[in-house]
Amino acid sequence: MRTLAVNAFRMAQQRTGIGRYIEFVAQQWSRMKIPFDRVVLMSPKNIEVNGFGGVTPVEVKVFGGQYPAAIWEQVCFPGAAKGAAMVFCPSYTCPLLHRGRMVLANHGFYEALPGEFSWFTRLRATTLQRYSAKRAERVIANSLATKADLIRFFAISPEKIDTIYPAAHDFYFQRHDPSAIKEEVIRTLGKEVPYIIFVGKLAKRRHVPNLIEAFAIVRRQHNLPHSLLIVGPNTTNVPVRELAQQHGVGDAMVYRPYAELEPLARLYAGADIYALPTIYEGISYTMFEAMASGAAVLTVKHPTLEEGAGDAALAMPTPSVDDLVKGLSTLLLDENLRRKYAERGRERAKRFSWETVARETMRILDREADKEDQAGHF
Repeated sequence: MRTLAVNAFRMAQQRTGIGRYIEFVAQQWSRMKIPFDRVVLMSPKNIEVNGFGGVTPVEVKVFGGQYPAAIWEQVCFPGAAKGAAMVFCPSYTCPLLHRGRMVLANHGFYEALPGEFSWFTRLRATTLQRYSAKRAERVIANSLATKADLIRFFAISPEKIDTIYPAAHDFYFQRHDPSAIKEEVIRTLGKEVPYIIFVGKLAKRRHVPNLIEAFAIVRRQHNLPHSLLIVGPNTTNVPVRELAQQHGVGDAMVYRPYAELEPLARLYAGADIYALPTIYEGISYTMFEAMASGAAVLTVKHPTLEEGAGDAALAMPTPSVDDLVKGLSTLLLDENLRRKYAERGRERAKRFSWETVARETMRILDREADKEDQAGHF
């Protein structure tokens, strides 16, 4: 028996980037013949799995939900995974005392932006991520920029790092029925109205306050009917509603902390613009999703822009209010240009697929794994 044990903790939460990453690669593995006899998704809470095939068995093992997350990952998870031919840790950190073989995925970290997190958060997260990268047999980076950061900040050998780009789920590529998009827009925004969408954590580096102010200026200058839809966990306590009121667009800004995959795909598809005024990303999963959905992308020049969007996005020099006003005005007032970026983005997104991600990841896991599970386990 040869078992691949996966830390699926992020699947037990509201699934955003990394939770979806685990879900999508596991779906692909279940549909293909892989060099493991089974995949076991391990979690402290029940997780819902859908869309799994029947080629390779994918099991769910739930345990240790009474313990804090750190204890679960560092003590409970390695105990349950003991003896597995390979342990895959797809979320930045791994159990440091696990004696078996492990592969780690790092989706981008922000040591280059010292003001992004508090010193305590940086000390705790960075220390564990650094030791995890050193402990694992291999590290999978989601971009060349993330690989460069692993080398620069964690002193990881370049030869130990593989780069595998993420992708947009097939559902984002679907041509959704206009009536379904309309229903989703009305359900979310309260009325049928053109809109701009932002999706992602409201992190400092993404300059959501500047986006709200720029949106208000453009809406007022050009007498536009648009709304601004902001979707994502407010991890930095940005006063989005207060800012919208302050800038006179309280009735034109809607905030939602989370959206499921299918409603989100329809919201991307109905938007005039997907706006991501970021200055630093490991690589943007939501940008891939927006491009696949056919939304024109407005962003800011950042380290992974060329790797991800290439020339399929309108990139402003800075996330300043003035630059965002220029970018929003350029796309909102020129329908042909907006359509051109939407078409470019959709073609660009087709270069990346979860099947490729799953196959390339599995190749690394197989190469680094033991030949079989240790006797007496699994």
